[in-house]
Amino acid sequence: MIFNFIQLQNYYFKTQIKPEIQITFEKVKRQFIRPPFPKLDKDEIFLHVGCGDVNHPNFINIDGLPAPHIHYIRAIDDLSPFTDGSVNLIYACHCLEHFPYYSEVPKVLAEWYRVLKDGGTLRLSVPDFDLLLNIYRENGNDINTIIGSLMGGQDYKFNFHMAVFNRSSLESLLKSTGFKLVQEWQPGSGELTTFDDWSNRSILINNKYYPVSLNLQAIK
Repeated sequence: MIFNFIQLQNYYFKTQIKPEIQITFEKVKRQFIRPPFPKLDKDEIFLHVGCGDVNHPNFINIDGLPAPHIHYIRAIDDLSPFTDGSVNLIYACHCLEHFPYYSEVPKVLAEWYRVLKDGGTLRLSVPDFDLLLNIYRENGNDINTIIGSLMGGQDYKFNFHMAVFNRSSLESLLKSTGFKLVQEWQPGSGELTTFDDWSNRSILINNKYYPVSLNLQAIK
């Protein structure tokens, strides 16, 4: 029993406590040492929230997990380092679905809206519930074909989905936040829409590739 208890203690330290200590250390470290910020003209600020391991040279990277290219290690629903109306563009790919739909998604959108300049752009990519339904139906109602895209990989504590969206629901949320024009955007159509992420990826099921993402942008 003692041996098993010690094993459990070691496991908990390695998988829970140690990562939390590392994140706290990296947050403190970022107060003194940050990666170089992008050099843009005309005081432009582009934010990549929930960037993960993607590092676009024109964006300030914000993520809850530490990595060498992350400028701010923090929750992406708190952009307090940025003043009201100071940001030109926010990009978030497969992030919004990680927040509870009723209680948190409106608050997250309101925070992102706050920091955007008038005329600024919120560019989103989320799993498209309508596309996932089509995948499910085309593959014999096999839940395993969509469970990862629908519920998240669930391989670490941040990788759980708590909201679903389709075009009409997301557009309604954006407009209720105060955004004006809402339209689709095309990954790879320009320098600021080219990312190696889920916005332009497909999943392979039974020798067929299926897109899974809804890509919408909204103007403040």
